[in-house]
Amino acid sequence: MTAIWKNSPSLGKRMGRVEALLAETLSDPGFLLAEPTKRLVLSGGKMLRPAFVIIGSGFGPKGRGASREDRIHHIAAAVELIHTASLVHDDIIDDAAIRRGIPTLHTDFGVTNAILAGDWLFSQSFRLVADYADLKSARVLARFVGGICAAEIGQDLGKFGFSTSKRSYLRTIAGKTAALFSLALHVGASEAKADPFVIQGLRRAGYDIGMAFQIIDDILDYESDDKTLRKPVGNDIKEGLCTLPLILALRKDELALRPLLTKPMDDKKILEILGLVIATGALDEAKAIARHFTTRARVEIGRLPACLAKQELMQAAEALLQRRY
Repeated sequence: MTAIWKNSPSLGKRMGRVEALLAETLSDPGFLLAEPTKRLVLSGGKMLRPAFVIIGSGFGPKGRGASREDRIHHIAAAVELIHTASLVHDDIIDDAAIRRGIPTLHTDFGVTNAILAGDWLFSQSFRLVADYADLKSARVLARFVGGICAAEIGQDLGKFGFSTSKRSYLRTIAGKTAALFSLALHVGASEAKADPFVIQGLRRAGYDIGMAFQIIDDILDYESDDKTLRKPVGNDIKEGLCTLPLILALRKDELALRPLLTKPMDDKKILEILGLVIATGALDEAKAIARHFTTRARVEIGRLPACLAKQELMQAAEALLQRRY
């Protein structure tokens, strides 16, 4: 579990319960890849999306009490399973060898089995939603899964095109990342019967936090290292993905960069591209855009009613902007 919640013991305790539920849900002797799949789910991910479900529930009058908290914890676990299932499928599409410091499922068990493991995670998520979420939340979650697929197809079709369209990039990360942050806060608050205006504010804050989160994630692919990031740096370039740092760098020095953006992408070429992108100052410009989204999130959070959940959400927005992994 991420250290972001170290200053919030009550949330940390509840996240421990979510992790226990995930372990329990995925301990299925009838599914042959249950153990390695469970190992991936519990391999030290940030667990941000389930935390946001819990934080969202803190804005409603029915977010507390043992039975209600148990319901929220199960929904939070379902959201994390949706996220991890999408990562399993992402890794197959990108042919990524490492995820969270361990081999990806398709690396160890083949593409077919990994696809089925991802599908199994989706099925476990839907089971939890059916058992614990209200019908409205279930519909929202189902629509989101469809949105993930649409955004992933759009991204895949654009591989190795290296478009300089900032708008297209922002649209993609809105559908793949920001939407789930927004959804997590929405579902948690909705299940706790929060005021509709509060739910709307949480959705907007979640969107902005998610946008900043993904931009920082894409920056780290250029300036971090394999050990810290727990996956190879430069992987986006290798997979033909044109994220914000490269989009901005191409606008500054396309003459130097464009000839390098061709297949095959060997390690030497990737290192040269990384160096050129950094030299353009594109990373600083991308960080400024991430700060812009975080500033928008702060404004939205500032309008929310005072409570512990508000403090936790503001703390998360600030910490995610400064993260190094």
